Amino acid sequence: MRPVRFLSLLATALLLGTPGGANAQIVLSAPDSAEPPRAAGERAQARFEAFRRANLPAFRGGSSRQCQERVGRFCYWYDEDSDAPEEPGAVTAARRQLVRTLDSLSRVNPADPWLAGQRVRYLDEAGLNAEALAAAEECRAYGWWCDALKGFALHQLGRYVEAEQAWELVLADLSEGDRCMWTDLSLYLEEDMRRQYRRNACGTPARAAYESRVWWFSRTRYGMPGNDSRSEHFARLTYTEFLRAAPSAYMFGFDEDERELLLRFGWSRAWSRGPSAPTQMGGPAQISIVGHDPVPAYRFIPPFHVITTPTVSDSIDWAVQLPPVVARYQPPYATRILMLEHQQGLFRRGDTALVVLAYDVSKVEGLEPKELEAALVLTPGGVPNPSIVTRSDAPAKGTLSVRAPWGPLLMSAELAAPDQKTLVRARYGIRPPFAQGTRVSLSDLLFYTPYGEFPQRVEEALPHALATQKVRSSQPLGVFWEAYNTNPAGERMTISLTVVPETEEAGGLRRMARALRLARQSAPVSITVEDVSARGANVSARAVQLDISTLTKGDYLVQLEISVAGQYTIRADRRIVVTGP
Repeated sequence: MRPVRFLSLLATALLLGTPGGANAQIVLSAPDSAEPPRAAGERAQARFEAFRRANLPAFRGGSSRQCQERVGRFCYWYDEDSDAPEEPGAVTAARRQLVRTLDSLSRVNPADPWLAGQRVRYLDEAGLNAEALAAAEECRAYGWWCDALKGFALHQLGRYVEAEQAWELVLADLSEGDRCMWTDLSLYLEEDMRRQYRRNACGTPARAAYESRVWWFSRTRYGMPGNDSRSEHFARLTYTEFLRAAPSAYMFGFDEDERELLLRFGWSRAWSRGPSAPTQMGGPAQISIVGHDPVPAYRFIPPFHVITTPTVSDSIDWAVQLPPVVARYQPPYATRILMLEHQQGLFRRGDTALVVLAYDVSKVEGLEPKELEAALVLTPGGVPNPSIVTRSDAPAKGTLSVRAPWGPLLMSAELAAPDQKTLVRARYGIRPPFAQGTRVSLSDLLFYTPYGEFPQRVEEALPHALATQKVRSSQPLGVFWEAYNTNPAGERMTISLTVVPETEEAGGLRRMARALRLARQSAPVSITVEDVSARGANVSARAVQLDISTLTKGDYLVQLEISVAGQYTIRADRRIVVTGP
């Protein structure tokens, strides 16, 4: 009977035989001084895994076990509702004994790659990450293996910058064929994306550029040093090497199907014994072993269209559980990823863009961090060359601003609470209001709370900017914007600002009445003024205060229209949600 493994956070393999009693104990005899260290280590490791299998706790979760993904002989499903069981104390004690044995044998022969690898593996499994790094540093095996062990241990410690340095040493020491295998992304990609990826041969600059692009946009936190997603990929590859020559809890050996499953979804962190199943030949019942993966585990690689054109993506495109999920990853620093309540605005400064952001996480349920890390990251759509501003002591309510090249950008606003393993994030494409072929163009609209004066610069409006696009009709709404390339000698401008309902038509949200002439006929809020552009400058900053007390609950568009001589009317708009009086 071939084994079958199921995952849901779960990985299940069928094991012939019956488990041992709850009070079973492992007996690991001291290594024979005449026995080679490697042989003694293999014997101790095999006995531990047999003992673990015989003393697994019963699986208490439930799942429909519907195949969400089939990988060779394996069937995968994802389920966050089944908690990993507590490991029996006898198994924990047995692992400690195995680690002591591997420690002794590794010091006798530090050049043995198997001993060095299994020592790091089981120290990490025991949660002794610092000790795993120390063991990796004692490795004296030939070639790249010791650097791989260091990279793995550093990755598990969350020291991603140092882990990347170790991985680069590994790649430099690999043969060309092995390097291609280690850098290959095929298993993580959707079919369309995989075809595009494979158009360029391994080792070519185009393939390397594509891989660099994928790994940049796959990061959970753009504002955090190091690329933990790429490092996780190499850590999984290292773990496959651990299992090639050493039995695991599943007992059946390690093959290409299990390798693919491990690379796509990571390795199990706990195990339990699933229900028995009768065999077709009437033999002994088969015992299923359930391996529990870290949860919640999010989408590892963004969708194809997001990688290709990130600057036109929206928040839904970055949803971490949006199917199809080809591969999963749980960032250890972000077991919760939440949507960030915020308001952003894009303003032009010559050939650069100034992006400002107002945020508020003070009311996020369960978020009371000891320290809050903030980042605002802008990435152009071409070769990733981000502009980043970070704060390590950010307030729960505040503002951020950063400059980047003018044009379409991918924005990632991130508020991280490391002690609570929570990330509050907003990520989507932004671009200037459309004004192709015009002399005068517009910034975004920025909503602010009126404070007795009209701001003359965005820097004056920003401290008062709303950290949300939800407003109450009982409170006046300030609106700030800038018009660019206006005549420094002064020119007449007709400015219209209108608030119109946003309605649902033809199965989706459509921005109703972009021609403001139609909107004004029924608009509850509308202002039209004749103005003169700023004198002595080619940027005209303006602010108005709107009385929105006539608005009822609902979704609206604040639409700005400016007419100047010699060009068609330019427009900018922004959505607001009126929540009540």
